[in-house]
Amino acid sequence: MQDKEIELKFGFDGDASNLYEIFSHIGAVSNKTTLHLDNTYFDTEDKDLFSIHAGLRIRRGDDFSEQTLKVKGENIGGLHKRKEYNLPIEPVDEVPNLLKFPKDALPEDFDVESIQKRLKPICRINFTRYLFNLELLDSTFEVAYDQGFIEVDSSNKYPLSELEIELKETSVHSDELLNLFSILCTHLASNNIPLLLEPFSKMHRAALLQEQSSPNADFSELDKTDNFIDYVTAQVALLEKLYGYFLISHDAVLFSQITSLIDSLLLSLKYLKRRNFLAFIIGRKEPVEYKRDLQIIIRLLKSFHRVCRHVSKKMLLCRFRNNSKGIASCYEKIRLSEKNNKMFLIPLKLRLLLSLMAK
Repeated sequence: MQDKEIELKFGFDGDASNLYEIFSHIGAVSNKTTLHLDNTYFDTEDKDLFSIHAGLRIRRGDDFSEQTLKVKGENIGGLHKRKEYNLPIEPVDEVPNLLKFPKDALPEDFDVESIQKRLKPICRINFTRYLFNLELLDSTFEVAYDQGFIEVDSSNKYPLSELEIELKETSVHSDELLNLFSILCTHLASNNIPLLLEPFSKMHRAALLQEQSSPNADFSELDKTDNFIDYVTAQVALLEKLYGYFLISHDAVLFSQITSLIDSLLLSLKYLKRRNFLAFIIGRKEPVEYKRDLQIIIRLLKSFHRVCRHVSKKMLLCRFRNNSKGIASCYEKIRLSEKNNKMFLIPLKLRLLLSLMAK
């Protein structure tokens, strides 16, 4: 019933019809399948589950029905790790039963019985999933392309087009998983798969769509770091978080803050390059040579930042003039630059590099 989900999640902006063929150039592919999945997510009026970063759903496919609880995990540069619990249910069941999940799946002080009585459907997330297996690097991955929509209400639909790559089996040690996925991302980039950053889960996006409010940028996490490496790591995490908010809100003020954060991150990376911090792989005595990779990251980020600075000014002017079409045009230019500069690589590659550095 319990499974630790470890997967990459990216937005996808291109033709998905030839994905199977593209991945066949990366590794051995098999078991091509198509599923139609209807998902209803549940929470209370007060969003008790969302407040503890948990997601609860009923999923129905062509020949199954199940209830799933996903609990708080972490997102490391697009690599999502979290525990999930799946239980089969009857097709007639309309509300998931929290009491059937293990007691230790939720916090001790979480009033499960009270929450159960107040559960209600909050959104539907329906999509067609095209999936297949990928054998690569002594590992088996499940590659899934999802196309559909998030429906918060009958008049508010948010399109879905994303690629998920979940690790199913591997002989790689847990300490090497970040490197495993980093190598996989390099294959994705070298095959020009049109990927975009997608920091938040489907459920998280649905919750933000319900709120219909612009989040405040909180830079306080940067002040809590004890050393320079942790500071840069916090910059990367904050960039992912704020960019995830921007993808939902299209907020011009928030994007200007993101642009400033990228500028600050670039300064940090240039300093990192000059200082030549030592980096080591666990169990090895020789330091890792990373300057070339860092130079590529800086080049891609600088190229994206140039577009961000230019578009940010236009986007603010459109906001002042209440020009929604202009804002939409700016948003498209940002995402195009993001795709062309392979920004999906940056967070994971940086997190891996920073994790190897001596603090």
